[in-house]
Amino acid sequence: METEAQTQGPDRIVAASPRRARRTLLIVALSALPLLAGMGGWISSARAAGPAGEEMGAGMGMPMHRMHRILDAVGATQGQRDQIRAIWSGLRPQLRAERTNHENLRQQMVTALTAPTINAGTVEQLRKQAMASADKMSSLITQGMVQSAQVLTPDQRKLAQQEIAKERGRHRWGPPTE
Repeated sequence: METEAQTQGPDRIVAASPRRARRTLLIVALSALPLLAGMGGWISSARAAGPAGEEMGAGMGMPMHRMHRILDAVGATQGQRDQIRAIWSGLRPQLRAERTNHENLRQQMVTALTAPTINAGTVEQLRKQAMASADKMSSLITQGMVQSAQVLTPDQRKLAQQEIAKERGRHRWGPPTE
């Protein structure tokens, strides 16, 4: 027996009892945990662990290693490397603070979703805060990329794009496309 909230078509919605609605919300929320955790992992790997031009060391991740390779491939001068290093050095404290905030929000989400009683409003509030945090990190990273790209010449930017495209082809997931 279907209840009041019905529509026709493939996206038919059936209102359920409050118990069933809570269960559905829990399933959806728990399904979102890997997404949120994965997004956090992507963001944490994309953080500027260290500026371009520094030696690889503790705290240096793949994004910085990739930047070193790209700068080598485009023939960046030491002056350009220094400018790019300064850009990321300025952004690093903001990125670290936002990353810490994002990790705290993820932990709060896990706590909220594993509590004896789930408060959907709290979970939604945490989701919105996590998305705002991710957006801020994305904005900071984009700001760094734009400023870094402005240091390079148009020809160097073209070469950088070619390097990125080659790498994307090597690390592509899924079946090869022709």
